Amino acid sequence: MSCWRSASSAIRLRPAVCSIALAIALATSLLLGLALPLAAQSPDGQLWGQDTANRIQALALTADGGRVVIGSRDNTLRVLDSSGELIGQFEAENSISGVDISPDGQWLAVASEDRFVYLLDGDGNALWKHKASRPMNNAAVASDGSLVAATSDDLTVYVLDGEGNIVWQEVLGIGVEAVDIYGSGEQARVVVGSSDGLITIYSRTGKALLQAGLDYSVQSVSVTPNGARILAGTEDGTAILLNGANGDEIWRFEAEDTIVGVALAADSSTALVGSEDGSAYLLAGDGTLTHRFRQDDDVLSVALAGDGSRLAIGTIAGAARYYDRAAAVAGAAQSTAQRQRLIFILVGVFALLILLATWAARNTASGQLIYQRSAAGPIGLLQTMWRARLSYLLILPTLLLLLTFNYYPAFSGLYHAFTKWSPGVSTEWVGFANFEFLLEDRFFLSGFRNAGILVVVSIIKTMTFPLLVAEFIFNVRNKFSQYWFRTLFVVPIVLPAVVEILVWNNIYDPAIGLLNESLKLFGLENLTRVWYGDASVSLGAIIFIGVPWVNAFALLIFYGGLISISNEIIDASLVDGASTWRRFWTIDLPLLMGQIKLLLILNFINAVQTFELVFLTTGGGPGAATYTPALELYYLAMRMDRMGVASAIGMILFLIILAGTIINMRYVRSSTEYEA
Repeated sequence: MSCWRSASSAIRLRPAVCSIALAIALATSLLLGLALPLAAQSPDGQLWGQDTANRIQALALTADGGRVVIGSRDNTLRVLDSSGELIGQFEAENSISGVDISPDGQWLAVASEDRFVYLLDGDGNALWKHKASRPMNNAAVASDGSLVAATSDDLTVYVLDGEGNIVWQEVLGIGVEAVDIYGSGEQARVVVGSSDGLITIYSRTGKALLQAGLDYSVQSVSVTPNGARILAGTEDGTAILLNGANGDEIWRFEAEDTIVGVALAADSSTALVGSEDGSAYLLAGDGTLTHRFRQDDDVLSVALAGDGSRLAIGTIAGAARYYDRAAAVAGAAQSTAQRQRLIFILVGVFALLILLATWAARNTASGQLIYQRSAAGPIGLLQTMWRARLSYLLILPTLLLLLTFNYYPAFSGLYHAFTKWSPGVSTEWVGFANFEFLLEDRFFLSGFRNAGILVVVSIIKTMTFPLLVAEFIFNVRNKFSQYWFRTLFVVPIVLPAVVEILVWNNIYDPAIGLLNESLKLFGLENLTRVWYGDASVSLGAIIFIGVPWVNAFALLIFYGGLISISNEIIDASLVDGASTWRRFWTIDLPLLMGQIKLLLILNFINAVQTFELVFLTTGGGPGAATYTPALELYYLAMRMDRMGVASAIGMILFLIILAGTIINMRYVRSSTEYEA
């Protein structure tokens, strides 16, 4: 490492300072050398995975996890072995909505949207089927195949014997899709969860033996083979373990969104909970979180082997993942130990740097000089403030209000971006966990693509049409006409933006909207569509709102810049014979760079923070086609109560806006700045 003479201060750095800089470089290299291996995430125990184009709506595993049953939207049921090889396959006439397999893998119950419930053998061959009046949504089978239970969208529970004959059925009159069976033969019991929050245990003959009430609609249930424990997942994102003997609650676990599937090991020592937040939660016997399996998309189904050794997860995007539980738990523990070690190293290196800097400031001439120069600014500022203390006292009330209502919320958001935060309830430091979640949040990631498009389009719209209209008004000879043109273009600024958006919602209405009706009038029925519901055009439809895009604010800014141009310059250009077009490029545009710079910054900020336009039109849909980061921030904060993650999005948007503003200030220069 070499030492040099500063060109500005001509201060030669002492060898001691060079030694300190070398020590800092070595410490940093050591830190990076240790941190990089630790930053690598340990594997989460995945044994194999399959990605299809159809969402995985149902999963089931045998007691030892040796067979995996996958039911998907493409009407296909696949039976795989533990290595992912296909054993058997069954084709229904519509999407598979529910599956169950006996512990030994000899019997499979299948519910399909073709209104049938099927009983299959272990290889996927149909033994019989029963038809309901509406689609079947879930099914369960007893361990010996002697009883099959199915739920249907006709609000009915169907219970059939091993031959396909109705044993009993009950019309509940309310939504029901959670069902499981424990026991065998005459001792078989059917457990049903319904939308009114009730879990009911029925005997083989249909007699209600026990009923327990939960706070929200029951989405799924899983029962141990002896019926001692019942795990229920509810719409509010809660998994609750109940005592099968009396219905008492043993523990509960809170997920971050609606629970779509639950699974329980035979001895209730392990539980698996799938949630629409894109995660499957592995829980210990006491309900504590052991590991979180994050998926790329919403989880639709989960399954757990009877011995708890294997588990499977299915997503809305068609991904099926098969895991080893022990490897996942071990990987989670190793990852936690690595993070703790990394934090320890960071603290140690930081302390070392402070000690080195302190020693240099006290024992070396160069260090003392650097300290004096760095401290001179703050000390001088304090002295200046003291001399003008009366002035600062007068602005103190305004400063306090700004600190309370502007700066405090901003810094609070930056801090809470690293926490799991429930305002007024709890704040738990989680480090970068919120940002790791966002890296796997498809809505947030899709939002950045859309935000980038909106930024570019917004800048183009603001820099073209308002500027052209401002030039048009400025060049109108008649002062009376100029005044009325200016007034007509500016009047719309008094209308709230919400009004304009609602008007365009009516224009885009697929049934009676002006756009579709106009297309029909001109014989272009093939171009009509649900504009907000078609992923291929929805974002374009939002961008088109406000055509011809003459923003009144931008128009006034440009017009104000034009009328501030000196008349001598205009007259000189006329004497030189410059055309209007030539004058625009060589005089007007260069002298408007200050206004362009201002509008670039404002439009960049507004476009990155786009919220109300999307919220009032598509709500982010269809799917994630029109999502923006600001909209995801709102949903996470207001609908999912994930204030920490929402704060993380706010911090990311802040950094993006800060970077964009700095670039704008650095590279976009007005004529006045160039003269300076």
